[in-house]
Amino acid sequence: MTSSLSKASVLTESDKVRQFIQNVGLPSHMAPKALGLKPSEYMAWMAGSPVDITLKNIVSLGQYLCIDEATIVEGSYDKNLIRSRLFAGIEILPEQYSENQFSHVRSSAHILKYLALTRGQHFSDMILRKLSISPLLYSNLDNKISINYFMDLLDMLAQNGLSEMEIDSLAGVLFLTISKTSLGERFKEAQNYFECYSILSESSRLFDSNFTYRFDMDRKKVHIESFLNFEKHLHINWSESRIQRLIRYRQILMGWFPYLSKLSPILPEHKVEYFANGIKCTYIIKYENYNSSSLLLVPKATSDGAYLDL
Repeated sequence: MTSSLSKASVLTESDKVRQFIQNVGLPSHMAPKALGLKPSEYMAWMAGSPVDITLKNIVSLGQYLCIDEATIVEGSYDKNLIRSRLFAGIEILPEQYSENQFSHVRSSAHILKYLALTRGQHFSDMILRKLSISPLLYSNLDNKISINYFMDLLDMLAQNGLSEMEIDSLAGVLFLTISKTSLGERFKEAQNYFECYSILSESSRLFDSNFTYRFDMDRKKVHIESFLNFEKHLHINWSESRIQRLIRYRQILMGWFPYLSKLSPILPEHKVEYFANGIKCTYIIKYENYNSSSLLLVPKATSDGAYLDL
């Protein structure tokens, strides 16, 4: 039995990059900069001269277009997205994140800031490229995106070395990007938990409108109900693991808003109800006589992904 290799299978990485440039229509005045080459080197390479195209050049091209460089060699890139970015703007979103844009990027900006501080800007940008997102999207915290992106972001972090414990901790660093904004200043003015959660009830739509909220609060506790309607998000893969990670993150997040008001965070009592058309989450945060020196007790993740209460 004989076998033959397809033409695509014998292409070198240099050939694949050249094919990519021709396929997406990368203009010749942009291409040298995108590849990190001199214009003369680029023209010679395109003409067939033996100019080495290295991994460094491919990474540079991926960074320029805000895509995962691996997709260039694999041929798995989104041609329409790349062409939209070339001719309409680098902030154009992938299709899966442009549908039902009910989230503001301020709801995830602190995560990218945390990654830059703990692992470096290169790692933070790399995570965004793997999701085909430009860092420029975060230049305006009012920019909108689908909650599908947030779920993919948490999944991508888990795939790239962050433990469940560290993903839990991301809910506690909201202050990294909120504290110096006008919204952050409002939280700083709150003198107690009641005032803090009153501000949250008034400003929840600045974070997202994926959920409908109902706040019921007094001087002893706050009772928050949130409902996620599946009908608003038919484009999302609602796997059990993705839902659980999102629910887990939001439970911890609800207890950390007081930190923006220089108050101790509190882990909410939490109830989740599943319905055919959505998910209802109930949070009860009891702050009567809560000591400002108290610490948030976050259940630890076990090796099988379950959680243990401390």
